[in-house]
Amino acid sequence: MKVSVALVFVLSLAVLGWWSGQQSEIPSIIHQEPIKIGVSLTPLSTPFYVAQKQSLFTKHGLNVEIVPCKGGVQCATLLQAGSVDYATASGTVALFNSYHHNNISLLASFVTSSNDLKLLTLESSGITDITDLEHKKVGIVKSSSSEFYFDLLLISNALQDMDVERVYLKPEDTVSAMLSYQVDAISIWEPHGYRAGVESVAPVVDLGTEGIYQLSFNLLTKSTRTKQEAVDKALLLAISEAIDWVGDHSSESIELISQELKIRPQQVKWTWDDYVFRLANDYSLLSNLQLQAHWASERSILEGEPLDVRAIIDDTSLDEINLKVPMQ
Repeated sequence: MKVSVALVFVLSLAVLGWWSGQQSEIPSIIHQEPIKIGVSLTPLSTPFYVAQKQSLFTKHGLNVEIVPCKGGVQCATLLQAGSVDYATASGTVALFNSYHHNNISLLASFVTSSNDLKLLTLESSGITDITDLEHKKVGIVKSSSSEFYFDLLLISNALQDMDVERVYLKPEDTVSAMLSYQVDAISIWEPHGYRAGVESVAPVVDLGTEGIYQLSFNLLTKSTRTKQEAVDKALLLAISEAIDWVGDHSSESIELISQELKIRPQQVKWTWDDYVFRLANDYSLLSNLQLQAHWASERSILEGEPLDVRAIIDDTSLDEINLKVPMQ
């Protein structure tokens, strides 16, 4: 009987030791309420879906809910409405939101691409060069990288005074508008370009110039919120680890984001090699934002002097986790 009691005692200690070890592996929750992130439905957002699938948010003590949205403009709209706590969007969207609401903080850029934007038309339209767009209709997503890219192409070809009718559309309506000849061309990001090529009977022509514009996708939040640097830091750490995972598991990442977006892996592969996943707030991001601020001011899209884009970037959390890329 004494032996049995001793054995039970030893086993109890072992169980308690195991339970204590298991508890120590569970991260302390930094934020009890779900943290909602508006994530754009594009392969550019891959790190967020990877972080969710790989439990990296949980690892860093975060209870994250991903809220899918159709493009950065919609994600930023949800942020302003208070429907999400963070949003993914291009630098252009961040710029316009900062102007109209004066409450945007850009925490970090997590991916760039020099070939994500396209200026597309149908071969059957007879348009073979950007100069042929005079007096034509061009579908554009207002106040987004779509509009900036189109203007950048006009400026680079000395066509900024060309008479073009801008037809403002939702991202998901651009391809159908071109295929039904409601517009003569569209300025749009991937994967809509790939979809146009698949759905069109006539060959699709890209009138754009690869490398003329570097798109950045960024993590935004409101500067007017209650400061949550611990949450920001944990979130960036999770995204950083997700980016590392993407770099080591390219095929798995393509499969994962294909399933999340409900598109074929081949569609993701179409532009995958153009993406540079990296967490940074470096000089290239700042100069890109400055260029866009001057563009918006000169075209009177935004009234007054160009915004001081330095006020938009909040690199406090990124600096703290020693991930900021030094200026070159």
